[in-house]
Amino acid sequence: MNVNKALWETLDISILEREYSPSSCVPNYEELVARYTSESEIIEDQINITKDLIYDPSSGECLDLSTTGDASAPICVFFHGGYWQLLSKNDALFPAKTFNDNGIAFSTVDYTLAPAASLGEMIEQCRKSIQWIYNNASQYGYDADQIYVAGSSAGAHLAAMVILTDWTEYNLPLDIIKGGTLLSGIYDVRPIVKTYINEPLKLNLQDAKDLSPLFNVKENKTQLIVTWGENETTEFKRQSIEFENKWKEIGNRSILLEVQYANHFDILFYMLNKDCSLRRLMMRQILGEKE
Repeated sequence: MNVNKALWETLDISILEREYSPSSCVPNYEELVARYTSESEIIEDQINITKDLIYDPSSGECLDLSTTGDASAPICVFFHGGYWQLLSKNDALFPAKTFNDNGIAFSTVDYTLAPAASLGEMIEQCRKSIQWIYNNASQYGYDADQIYVAGSSAGAHLAAMVILTDWTEYNLPLDIIKGGTLLSGIYDVRPIVKTYINEPLKLNLQDAKDLSPLFNVKENKTQLIVTWGENETTEFKRQSIEFENKWKEIGNRSILLEVQYANHFDILFYMLNKDCSLRRLMMRQILGEKE
């Protein structure tokens, strides 16, 4: 092996594509993704929700917001997965009731999917969603000083890039994001450049590096939970470990967790399970002593 190359650079393209195809470990992944949609539809009738709030007039992108009736409640903003080209906020609403029942407002965010938008444009839209969340707290009833983010797969990448934002450029507090949970994320985008995943993204290696959380890590006060499922590919596990190591090496706070029995798709359901360590960590992060 060339010692100047990362391990992923030495992999045959067929192996690389399998490593970055989470479904290769999950024979029933279509069933699990369908549950996102069906359970979100059920939850809509059980929560106080405002749909399709436009957070970015230039693109028309929207978010959904579920509040608790308590203006002092923290809020968790969730970015959905789908490799930046599939799914929507409507498929990511199902955690809202669990969060609401624990006194936490919950928002799911849409962003323009590839190929209609570039990855850089998606990141900027997600930043604007946080700007909107902060500026509209008093109107909708949650605490602007208690914003947390979470994301799954591609959504974890977007959440990480949001956390790494220099918020002074948006006239917002530098520590606007108090905590984040990153589930089965992509933190180094470069490996996907030569795979089928890149067809709608059209990234080159330099763009991929510039838009990778791994290469944008700096001192940050946000506390992270970096997590993945036991039944995931080696590359997804490696990426999470490498990113969390770099985050912690410079003095930032983080917790690393592999969720036993979970996979890339059902880890979101484990997140809602009272007996799961991931849920306990998230609730402790957001609620602290109030848990």
